[in-house]
Amino acid sequence: MTEERYRNSDSEDTPALLKAIEIIIASPETIQKDVRQMEAKYYKKYSSKMTEEQIQDKIADHIVSNYSYYTAFTGGATALTGIVPGLGTVIASVGGATADAAVSMKWEIEMVMALASVYGRDITIEEEKRVCYLIAGLGVLNNAAKKGTAEVGSKAMVKMVQQYLKGPTLVAVKEVFKKVGLTFTRKALEKAIPFGVGVVIGFSANKGLTWYVGKKARDFYKTREFDIN
Repeated sequence: MTEERYRNSDSEDTPALLKAIEIIIASPETIQKDVRQMEAKYYKKYSSKMTEEQIQDKIADHIVSNYSYYTAFTGGATALTGIVPGLGTVIASVGGATADAAVSMKWEIEMVMALASVYGRDITIEEEKRVCYLIAGLGVLNNAAKKGTAEVGSKAMVKMVQQYLKGPTLVAVKEVFKKVGLTFTRKALEKAIPFGVGVVIGFSANKGLTWYVGKKARDFYKTREFDIN
């Protein structure tokens, strides 16, 4: 599966970061299965006390919290080679710094896919999966740019994603992840997010980033105001 993903993403115009993510990210089917198991437990426990929307929000909050801690405790990529399938291939092909960024984005995208599942989207559909990539990528870019600027609301996020969806989604994903890769590189140089092999990624910075992306994704899917054409 790892080698197949590598071949499928091995296009000259595909950003190195996106290629790396495709190798190590969990499948939509696996994420969807995990969400369904979580939903079964939550609905059994809370169906007599909460509305469906309240239960969905509670599950979403749990997912965001979990993934925030995943990224918070993620150190240099070399420390995770025995835990994240395919990571050794990524480090060998793109280097440690890109691998570290890929691990972080892996968690962000998986979190968005899980949230999409909670709010009724079928992430096994390729276009739906690409929307998850866009939301995660745009969330990271907005987080990097938000200092000194107005907060991006859920309505604005919907419009932003819709703008990218006017053209081919794969092209949009590649465009966004080129920018994401540049953002991580710049942050590394600024030492705001110290990516690098053997360097523990800042606990607070990574947790805050994932929480921000998760909040935007949750709000986005709660609007239910977009369609995949």
